[in-house]
Amino acid sequence: MSRSSQTPPRNAQRIFRVEDLPKDRRAARYQITRKNGETSTVILHKRRRQILELLMRGPVFCASLVRVSDIVCILKHECGLEVETVFFPGEKVNGAGDFGIYFLRSQVTRLDAQEVAA
Repeated sequence: MSRSSQTPPRNAQRIFRVEDLPKDRRAARYQITRKNGETSTVILHKRRRQILELLMRGPVFCASLVRVSDIVCILKHECGLEVETVFFPGEKVNGAGDFGIYFLRSQVTRLDAQEVAA
């Protein structure tokens, strides 16, 4: 986890409902390459696949009615995915607290479609 005094990136995705997630829930195979060069191959389906593909699209706000954080935690601990949480200051004058955004730090390649995200 880290802190930023900057504003969050414009491409950070807010997930308000299940319909905001990628649609395909079928099993797909991914290669995860961590910063240290280690690789692993995983097969993900259902919500785990949706959240990984969401992270591959770009940064994601942590707070979500769809419970994105639960799946990010599983992907980090069970699959070795490197996801950094960066906290940004909220607008205190408006009563808004600090908030976090997830950033995918592993390189992920979808093996059956050859899609790459870094």
